[in-house]
Amino acid sequence: MKKLFLLFCFLSLAVLATATEITKVYYFSNPTVTQAGTYQTIRFDNTMLRGKQGEPVLPFASFALLVPPGEYVRGMEIITEEETTIPGTFTIYPQQPVMPISIGPTGKFEKNEAVYALNASYPSFRYSGPNMQYLNGYGFVLGTFTPLKYNPAKGTVSYFRKVTLKIVSQPYDFCREELMFLPSSPAALQRVHDLAQNPEMMNLYPSKPALKTGYQALIITPSQFVTGFDELVNYYSGKGVSAQVVSVESISSTMPGQDLQEKIRNYIIQEYQSNGIEHVLLGGDVEHIPYRGFYCYVISGSGYMDDNIPADLYYSALDGNWNANGNSWWGEPGEDDLLPDVSVARMPFSTAADLEHMVHKSVSYQSNPVVGELKRPFFLAEFLYSDPMTWGQDYIELLADDHTDNGYFTHGIPSADNDITRLYDTLISPPSNIYNWDAPTLIAQLNQGKSFIHHCGHSNVDYMMRLYNWDITDANFSQVDGVTHNYELMYSHGCLCGAFDNDDCIAEKCVTITNFLVGGVFNSRYGWFDQGLTEGPSAHLHREFISALYNDTASLNVFTFGEAQMVSKIKTAPWVDISGEFEPGAQRWCHYCCNAFGDPVMKIWTDEPTTGIAPASSGSKLSISPNPSAGETRLNFTLASAGSVKICMFNNLGQLVRSETINDLRAGSNSYLLDLRELPEGVYSLRLESAGNVASGKVIRVN
Repeated sequence: MKKLFLLFCFLSLAVLATATEITKVYYFSNPTVTQAGTYQTIRFDNTMLRGKQGEPVLPFASFALLVPPGEYVRGMEIITEEETTIPGTFTIYPQQPVMPISIGPTGKFEKNEAVYALNASYPSFRYSGPNMQYLNGYGFVLGTFTPLKYNPAKGTVSYFRKVTLKIVSQPYDFCREELMFLPSSPAALQRVHDLAQNPEMMNLYPSKPALKTGYQALIITPSQFVTGFDELVNYYSGKGVSAQVVSVESISSTMPGQDLQEKIRNYIIQEYQSNGIEHVLLGGDVEHIPYRGFYCYVISGSGYMDDNIPADLYYSALDGNWNANGNSWWGEPGEDDLLPDVSVARMPFSTAADLEHMVHKSVSYQSNPVVGELKRPFFLAEFLYSDPMTWGQDYIELLADDHTDNGYFTHGIPSADNDITRLYDTLISPPSNIYNWDAPTLIAQLNQGKSFIHHCGHSNVDYMMRLYNWDITDANFSQVDGVTHNYELMYSHGCLCGAFDNDDCIAEKCVTITNFLVGGVFNSRYGWFDQGLTEGPSAHLHREFISALYNDTASLNVFTFGEAQMVSKIKTAPWVDISGEFEPGAQRWCHYCCNAFGDPVMKIWTDEPTTGIAPASSGSKLSISPNPSAGETRLNFTLASAGSVKICMFNNLGQLVRSETINDLRAGSNSYLLDLRELPEGVYSLRLESAGNVASGKVIRVN
């Protein structure tokens, strides 16, 4: 028996005549039931547990479907089939508040007794969305739905084995304007392909020819600092990356816009559409490059509201204007753009000396790494919450190795191939005898050489990792000088440590002093975690950031700092507003306040340098173009010495589909034309082997 759940606009006959229907089928089986005291949770593969505060936690699946070019979603129909009862009676665990990491415990267990007394099907709505968003000119409809059906009063649970989504879209003039954002870079096309659950729809979009002229990186800074970027521009020029520095003053005097923020964003849009830029470096603290403050409201306790969240996503996600109704709140639901089009990071310097430090650290980190310590991640976690007991280490451990925890898959740091150091608060004996690591222990560890610090713990504007602003000195980090040990990277879930609208937050100091951090990702407002669970808004973004860097089996090849930050938000976007509240929630909040400090073009070292197959260009072990390709694609690579190269191709199941050897290659640059015409459409992994060394990449075969 079929049951229909409709979220559907009433369409006129004229609309129906021009409407397009997109259909996607999802299947569910083998539910996992977990006991939590007197409560249970129920989930399926590829579903995330979520619910309204105090109400039953349900498994939600996400959807990210492409619509045809120039069209806008008009409605969505959900068709559920093959209803199956799960034997037994259940009291499903109630959703507890999603808490800011720096807010102390309330000790209150949230349960909406009125909902649990309902003798009716719960939930009444099985979806959130559809939310229309654009990624590099490609139109996506995003949202979530649950296949579960629950009667709280009776304790009965059933689920639908088959769920069909039907999306109806219609041509609109303003949607055709989005086609001006279509990318020419293979990396952008790969991001679109990787997000789409119906990538075959990409074939309907017009292709944009590769630009014969243009550049990749745009640096925006006041005129007094323009020459301060010469070292960075020259370094990237030698690596095949073209960068241009433009002054804030010239943008202000020539570009339209109601304020300087809009003028800068309009300039970025212009350069993206005209020159195909992929990276934007915002050169300066807020007195030099103003931020756009976003609005968000989180349903937690009595509620959290902020209408001035510093969010550089404004300069990265380029669709719309973020304030369609023209009021004082920017980034309200429906005015947002959750899918960034270019990578953006900020160098939050105030002085020429600070700028010199940041530029030197970026160039030195990339060009002269201290070998032998580029695979030394540092996992740092604190005790977060007492009732239920919540530990930062449970979040951070999901960064090691591949995981499907909490309903989504992420690649992790291979523990067998990395020397991971851990410093965790731990429970010595119940109920409250806890070991807390201290600042001297931390500083000693960091001065031994670490590649990337991953932190989950309490922070504030002037406090992070149990360090205060006065602890952030070159003397305290004398060994993290880029010579004795590498400059380090950091990602923190902590609250407010990246509040760059303050003068100055602790994260700013960490990246602008001579030693210590070369870059990092920090929150300009609260970070958020889920009590008693291993899922949280900050942790979700962090997992996707790491997954982008260690993504060796999918289509994305991410090497740069800014692109990892961008991909983390793209991959998280379908889960924003997952629980279907009228107001947005904590995942949206973190989507806004999570900002990158440093150089967006900077290559992140995840492995030691190799000498066999050398990089053909900055940020890639292998150059593949065109990619995607309908026929032939050219491989460009560099050999350290003359010899042969073995090329292996694997499908997305890991099966070898082609193997060939190229002999008598010269030392230096080489090129090879790879014929894809006999292969079916799909994403393939490439592996090039030469003299014991390996380079890898991805190629997309399209029709």
